[in-house]
Amino acid sequence: MVDRQPLAYVISPQPWAGFPVSKHHYAIALAMRGWRVIFVDPPAELDQAGAIETTATDVPGITSLRYQTFFPYRFKFRTRWLFDALMRRQARRLVAAAGRPDVVWDFDNAYQFRDLRPFGAKTALFHLVDDMGTPGMGTKHADHLFYLHPSFCTRAGGVLRDDHEIGHGLGAIHAQAARTQGFGQGQPDAPHVGFVGNLAAPWIDWEAIDAMLSRHPQARFTFWGPKPKPDACNTALSRILAQPNAAFPGLTPPAQIASEAPGVDVWLVPFVAEKLLGGPLNSHKILEYLSTGKAVVMSWLEAYDGNPLVHMLPGRDQSGANLADLLDSVLTDLGTANAPQAMGARRAFALERSYDRHLEQIEQVTRLTPQEAKTSEA
Repeated sequence: MVDRQPLAYVISPQPWAGFPVSKHHYAIALAMRGWRVIFVDPPAELDQAGAIETTATDVPGITSLRYQTFFPYRFKFRTRWLFDALMRRQARRLVAAAGRPDVVWDFDNAYQFRDLRPFGAKTALFHLVDDMGTPGMGTKHADHLFYLHPSFCTRAGGVLRDDHEIGHGLGAIHAQAARTQGFGQGQPDAPHVGFVGNLAAPWIDWEAIDAMLSRHPQARFTFWGPKPKPDACNTALSRILAQPNAAFPGLTPPAQIASEAPGVDVWLVPFVAEKLLGGPLNSHKILEYLSTGKAVVMSWLEAYDGNPLVHMLPGRDQSGANLADLLDSVLTDLGTANAPQAMGARRAFALERSYDRHLEQIEQVTRLTPQEAKTSEA
């Protein structure tokens, strides 16, 4: 008998190549704990129908799998029952190509696979870190349904369980930086304000940011992410792009942002609640910001309501002008906002919510570890 390394399929609605999100971080956490991971991309257009491609990634233990359905993908939108039946066959085709998994961990809120049983895994997990478009789509016959917010579970038709609610996590790069980096020295007379994200997102409150830049010409504002284009319909953004104290470095690797983070004094989370898909529930960026120890000035989010570690508006109906006022108060007394004790508390809060810690919780709930999943074969 020959021992084999336990195999996990991570099914993602986002491809491996691109900006890393929670699915990537969980895959990395699995690989670091001894799993061999197949990261299953959403269906793609390849050379031919039914094609399946596997590629080694730059993370040891993780292989990226891309596939094109062996049938016309348009069935998903025209004949859903037929699409679901064919996707059960598609699951078996993936297993034939990549091996039978011990665990299948599905993060796909778009329901490419509505039934996880054809993968033949010993344990099937369905994990909703995003809301779904259509309610009542089911739990995919998974052994466990994990969810970021209770509403995600109920919309899917699942049963709420306290130990199955898993919040956003802190990635390995930011966790390592939090453990090893100092806090950096602030400059009260020339503070540095930072924001990281998709700068083309419709929910960003550019009006509030425009007011901040106007009120604090001595401050330096850096916006990491794909640089937005001037928009005739968004005069606030156009003004910001022309401001000398606003820098747009473009899309930047997370490791580089983490290395530059000690030079930031205040982080921003500015959004218009009505434009957020699913409403102002949570944001994974908060933990990354808190892991630096520095102050966070943010619009209202349900997950941080009453949390003293952030400087947050008291309600979702507060305006962008109120957010600019909040930044005024933080910059007026930056020494208190970024006192060593406060920075240490923020960093500790973030580290307690690393993806590795979340994986430990999931292992406890499911009794799933590489050792228990490990099997022998001739």
